[in-house]
Amino acid sequence: MDKNKQGKTITIAGAGPAGMTAAILLAKAGFAVRVYEQRAGVGSRFNDDFQGLENWSREQDVLDELRTAGIEPAWWSRPYHGGVLYDPELRPVTVDTARPLFYMVRRGGLHPGSLDLSLLAQAQASGVELVFNQRVDTSSVDIVAGGPRGAPAAIAAGMTFETDREDFACGILHDELAPSGYVYFLIADGQATLATVLFKNFNEVHACMQRSIDAIAKMFGIHAFPNAKRWGGYGGFTIPRSCEKNGALWIGEAAGFQDFLFGFGIRNALISAKLAAESIITGQPFDPLWQARLLPHLKASLVNRVLYDRFGNLAKRSFWRLTGKNSRPDRFMTRLYNYTPLHKLVYPLVKTLSN
Repeated sequence: MDKNKQGKTITIAGAGPAGMTAAILLAKAGFAVRVYEQRAGVGSRFNDDFQGLENWSREQDVLDELRTAGIEPAWWSRPYHGGVLYDPELRPVTVDTARPLFYMVRRGGLHPGSLDLSLLAQAQASGVELVFNQRVDTSSVDIVAGGPRGAPAAIAAGMTFETDREDFACGILHDELAPSGYVYFLIADGQATLATVLFKNFNEVHACMQRSIDAIAKMFGIHAFPNAKRWGGYGGFTIPRSCEKNGALWIGEAAGFQDFLFGFGIRNALISAKLAAESIITGQPFDPLWQARLLPHLKASLVNRVLYDRFGNLAKRSFWRLTGKNSRPDRFMTRLYNYTPLHKLVYPLVKTLSN
C-alpha cells in the first residue's frame, strides 16, 4: 500500500493503543494522519484498571521492541517477575522469573500515566489530528483499529478498588470462578484490580465475579473494597486470512490479534500497528508482514487453547506445576508460545475443530 507523504491524509478508525501507535509512527515518518474515535476520549472502555503487557512470548523485551519501533513506553508501568499461581485446588505456588513476565499498565482516561493517555500525548506531540465523537465507515479509512468484533471468545468482569496492601500479583485457575479461564488479582500503588476471565459459560459471568470476590476476600482476609468501580469487556479472537480488506489495513482487536490461551492482546495490538505503519511507509503488502511476525504466535496460542480446554483440570495442574516448579518459568512460557514442530503437527486438526 503506497501513500505519498504529500498526498492524501492517512485516516485511522479507532483511538485505542493500536490506532494511536500506527498514527504516531506514520506522523513521525512525515505523513499527515487523522484518527477518528467514536467516543468522547481515549480509553473510555476502561476504569483505571490494571492490565498486563505480556513479556513472555518472545526473547526480546516488549519495551525494547516498542522503543526500537519508535514508541516511547512513557506510561506508568510495573515490571512483575511472576507472582503467586493457584491451581484448581487453590494450592499456591510462587512463580519467580529472571526477567519480567509482564508489565502492569493502567488503562483508561482517569490516570495521567495510563497507556491510553500516554499514547494520546505522543500522538498529539507528533502532529496527529484527532476527531472524537465521530464514527466512520471501515471502507472509508486506511487503517481499521476499532475494538473487538464478532462473537466474544472471552468475557471479563472486574473491579478496581483502593487498598493499603503491598504490591502483589496472583492468578487462580479454577473453573467455578472462571470457566476455562482464570482470575487475576493485581495490586500496585494503593490500588487493586480483581477480575475473572471466562472462556465459556458466558451467562455465568456475574455469578463468577461474585464468587471471585468472595474467594479473594476469604483467601486474603479482605473485608472491604473501598471506592470500588465495576467494569467489564469481551475479546474476539481469530486468525484472519487477510488483514487487507477493501483498501484498509486491519490491526489490533479489530483484526482479532489476541492470545487464544489467556487473552493477552496489548502487545499484539501495538506490534500489528507498527507493521501496518511499516507497510504504508515502505509500500510493502501488509499481509506478509503480520504473517511473519504474528501468525506463528497466533497458531501456537490456538493449539494451546484447544489442548487446554480438552484436558481441563489436568492441563491447569500441569501448567501450575511447570511454571511454579521451573527454575526458568519465563523460558517455559516463551517455548509455549513458539510455533514448535509439535504445534505445526497439531495445528491443522485444531484449526478444523475450532471452525
